[in-house]
This record gives sequence, C-alpha cells and structure tokens, in this order.
Amino acid sequence: MIELLVGMVIVAILSSLSVSGWASYQRANEHRAAAQAVTSTLRNAQQLSLAEAVTYCIAFDTAANTYQVYKFACGATGTAVGSARGTGSSRVDLLSPDFLQPSSSSGPTVSFYPRGSATQGSVQIRRDSGDVIYTITVEGLTGRVSLNG
Repeated sequence: MIELLVGMVIVAILSSLSVSGWASYQRANEHRAAAQAVTSTLRNAQQLSLAEAVTYCIAFDTAANTYQVYKFACGATGTAVGSARGTGSSRVDLLSPDFLQPSSSSGPTVSFYPRGSATQGSVQIRRDSGDVIYTITVEGLTGRVSLNG
C-alpha cells in the first residue's frame, strides 16, 4: 500500500511539471504564430500591390493589438480589405510600429507601392511572459519583409 502511495505521489509531481511546461510551450507557439501571421499579411500586401498595380497599406493599432489592410491608402480615404485582424491571443502584443512616412515623420502605417518600394520601418511582437521579441522589418527600397527573433 505504501509503495502504491509513493508511486502516485511521484506521478502527480511529474504531471504537474509537465502541465507547466506544456503551458509555456503553448504561449511560445501563440507568439510565433502571431509574428508569422503579421509577416504573412505584410508579404501578401506587397505581392498584391505589385500584381494589381495599386498601393496597399497596413495600419497598426497597438492599443487594440490589431492591424487593418487597406487598398489605395490607409484610413477613411482607402478601402478596407476584410476586417481588422488581431494577434490571436490576449497574451501577445503589438509594439512600436515605426514606419517612415512620405512626410518624413514616423507613423504606425506601412504602405507598399506598385513600383516595388515600401515605407521603411519595423513592428515588434512581444509575449507578456517572455523575453523573446520578434521584429518584423520592411525595407524601403525593395519592400522586402523579414522576420527576426
């Protein structure tokens, strides 16, 4: 009987350790998936801009952790493509979207132009309980989108 109790205690301890490890693994996957989704959206906008010969713009809203794709221009002057997209988790945040605007100021919007260029800058994606920050960078001259992290 004592051997059975000791065995059950050992199994309970191992189970509790594996549950915390699984939760950490899930949070890391949510973080990586959010970074890949934003990168994919930016790359799709770049390709659509070249294919359709129109400007595509993505506006980031860090307060709501969302981003919206627009055709022609951002905001009220453009046409929203679909609905606003979020990070997919309340534990993943969009941080410091900083893109060089045509007026030489910084802003939370990135535009892809039909000639293949884009507004240069980056946006970061952070998980609330981790040290890893993914940085998505857009090159101005080529419109290339890269994910680092």
